[in-house]
Amino acid sequence: MSNLSDRQQKILELLQTRINLSIEEIEQEFEVSTATAYRDARGLVVAGAAAKTSRGIKLAPPIQKGGQEGKCAYCSAPINPRTVFILQMKDGSQRVACCAHCGLMALNQSGVQSALTSDFIYGRMINARQATYIWRSSVNLCCEPSILCFTNPEEGRRFQVGFGGELFTLEAALEKLNAEMTF
Repeated sequence: MSNLSDRQQKILELLQTRINLSIEEIEQEFEVSTATAYRDARGLVVAGAAAKTSRGIKLAPPIQKGGQEGKCAYCSAPINPRTVFILQMKDGSQRVACCAHCGLMALNQSGVQSALTSDFIYGRMINARQATYIWRSSVNLCCEPSILCFTNPEEGRRFQVGFGGELFTLEAALEKLNAEMTF
């Protein structure tokens, strides 16, 4: 979406925190005329970044299974069933990430209701908030840093013995990821 103006980029950033904006809110926030607010909103809708509402715009619902079929909604990498991370959004849509790294980066964004991830060993879908995470093992299937998910700490420890890495709970993994701020 590089063809968006600076103001449209800022409107899009604001939409990501508020979910929807009225034309009046755009006018007030950016000190522009009603016509300019409508033009900016229309540009975001045409670009596919926003959807029209009765009073303004809202974030466009993401396409199921990432931005493109079979691609991560965050980094556009191919979806691997062994590392998939699915975010259920409050608006009823789903965003699919290629791995726990991308999924955890998105987990604390507004609009996320719940998340599932695939257990790396068995491929079962588990609640991402209850999973155990291995950080930077020698198995790197996707993004950096490599983060793999396991059903419980014992499974994670057994994997760690052979492949290294650090074992984390969700909260600790989020803290570490936020501290490194890598994507």
